[in-house]
Amino acid sequence: MKRRPDAGVTTPGSKRQSRQDPVSCESCRKKKLKCDRGLPCSSCSARKLECSYGGYGPATTPVHATSQTYQRAMLDDRVSEPPRTLQWTPRQDTETHSRNGNEPLLTADWLETIVMGHRVPSAVPATLRAELSQRREPERSPSQQNTTPCDRFPPMRERLASRANPATIYLPLYLPSIAESLSLFRYYCKYLDFQYHLIIPSRVERQIETIYANVARNESINLAHTALLFSITAAALYYQLLIESSDYAEPFSQESTFLAGAALIQSNYITYPTLEGLQATMIIGHHLSNMNLPSSVSPLFVHRSFVSQATSMGLHIVDSPRVVTERLANEFDKTNVELKRRLWWDLVAYDWFIGFLSGPQEWTYSIQPQHMIVQVPLNVEDEEIDHSENGVPLSIPTAMSYSLCRLRLAVVCRQIVDETSYYHLHGQEVPYEKILELDENLQKVRAEIPNFFRFDQASQREYSPIYRERPTLAWQRALIQQGYYSRFCRLHRHYFVRGAKDPKYSYSHVVSLQSARKVLEVKRIMDEEEPVFTPHSSVVWAVMHHVFMAAAILLIDVCFNWDDILAEKRKEEVLDACRMLSRAQQSSPIACEGIKAMMEILRRHWKHEKKVNSHDLQEPSTSSNLTSATANPPQPDIPTPVSLGSKNITFPPEISNGQSTVNHPTDALLNPLPLEDIWTEMLESSANVELNTPDWTDLLTELTNVALPSE
Repeated sequence: MKRRPDAGVTTPGSKRQSRQDPVSCESCRKKKLKCDRGLPCSSCSARKLECSYGGYGPATTPVHATSQTYQRAMLDDRVSEPPRTLQWTPRQDTETHSRNGNEPLLTADWLETIVMGHRVPSAVPATLRAELSQRREPERSPSQQNTTPCDRFPPMRERLASRANPATIYLPLYLPSIAESLSLFRYYCKYLDFQYHLIIPSRVERQIETIYANVARNESINLAHTALLFSITAAALYYQLLIESSDYAEPFSQESTFLAGAALIQSNYITYPTLEGLQATMIIGHHLSNMNLPSSVSPLFVHRSFVSQATSMGLHIVDSPRVVTERLANEFDKTNVELKRRLWWDLVAYDWFIGFLSGPQEWTYSIQPQHMIVQVPLNVEDEEIDHSENGVPLSIPTAMSYSLCRLRLAVVCRQIVDETSYYHLHGQEVPYEKILELDENLQKVRAEIPNFFRFDQASQREYSPIYRERPTLAWQRALIQQGYYSRFCRLHRHYFVRGAKDPKYSYSHVVSLQSARKVLEVKRIMDEEEPVFTPHSSVVWAVMHHVFMAAAILLIDVCFNWDDILAEKRKEEVLDACRMLSRAQQSSPIACEGIKAMMEILRRHWKHEKKVNSHDLQEPSTSSNLTSATANPPQPDIPTPVSLGSKNITFPPEISNGQSTVNHPTDALLNPLPLEDIWTEMLESSANVELNTPDWTDLLTELTNVALPSE
């Protein structure tokens, strides 16, 4: 592997050293260690040895006193036994002292500029912007560097953490400033933690402050706590930048995710898991599951890995008689025990949810209730854990109320899987009596939802002051209601279309329509009523997935009741849902990509016999310019690609010149009309659809399988 010379090591006119000359100091050559050719090198600095190059290094290549912020400590190359903590030693020389002995602040300032540079574009070097825009530029020699203040920031291509070895990367170098870390941490606590509540904020804040205190004292840092910090940073950056500057959201978040993974690898997390490490992986798994994670660390952030690490720590037997006896015989931290219960039941809820969703895991789950003994978490505020034995009734809102209601929904989903999996796996139809019985169970649990999670007028008036004081309760109310109604749609999916014509199954048809309308109503409340959902509900893909499925159900209903006396009203209802999706496309890259994928499936299933004139068909332009695209002459024999984002979606081969195709603008992010035009075309041709009942069921299954929402 080629060695990269340091920027401050060679002069612009110096010649490259001969490959026959030793390139390492004498100590590194004897110990067969990698040498960075500093004076002294990092290996000798870490071991407090005299660093000498004999007659080679300094004689042939002048070495100047380095001004880099940190001198990297040599890490053990054996991944199986990396150090539990990370030691670092700053360079002690005259230039370091000339900077007031406060080099960590300079590095933190550099990192802060990278993290926050999008807010002050003039402070970001061109090389950073080029890297984030995925544009490659040839490397420049030191003599070609400008002398502007921005040159103290190394080029991004040399500082991308994800290009380094996660087992040896020097993590303190990539810590943002403490002010920025605490700002992102508070953003996470305020706008993201309420969805799962995986941390105890006061505890994590102390851990973050300890990390920076240790860095300031040149002491080791706790790698598990560092991983948790980077995971919180990754999630907060992603959702914050989606609103402020979406182009930066994914690359910045990926870098922090990689650093979280690197901290876990260096702490030997797989062999010695910790609660903080589990929290770090679960935060990324929940909030960044739709993002492409760096391949070198991505195996750490999958659900099966979470369950494996949790069982390794004994979270599934937290309240077994043996463990309880041991706990009572010794001093124990009640907060720690309660945190274990919360993490375990969050894993359980997610596992049982995805068992009732389309995909390879459908009709099965990993965590068996007979194979664990863990009490349900207490309904208690974080600060009261040590002072409460039984918590408070669920009718009193706390930080855990939503998680407990979500868990009850998960239990019903598991029961549905238990009762219906045999039929589905053996290719048999679930008896309708079984569907009605499960519907009754789901209705019963929904009726037990606390009043502060309801949408009736009496509850809204009663709890409106609390919603203003604690906006997260209002947002949780929307999520839990949408979660229940979307499960009603799924439970009755196989009888929905049949119920449109057969009175025996009409209950499934009615319940599905009512539930779909409720899902859309909840989304409108998220967008229009106070407190406004933050981050915007359109960036939460679980929300938009439910919305699209509800809109698809209403569309299917129009197709089967196109001659109904209320047909026009139902069409307008579908178009209102479509406009909601269009607005989401414009405000959220996540929604744009997800809706684009679901539209591909919808168009693939859609076949009709409606004829159009040739002037309605236009040749797809190869240019991204909308004006030139509309100026092309008609080409009736060429199907038109539908643009729903950065990529074109070409109509399937079934849509020939004998079928209707529609013109659509180039970018759905800039113009909401394309999606509405497509749905209008579908509604106009609803009387001529060729799909039968099995096709509609397959369509709903494929649409559900686009993503796996976990709410």
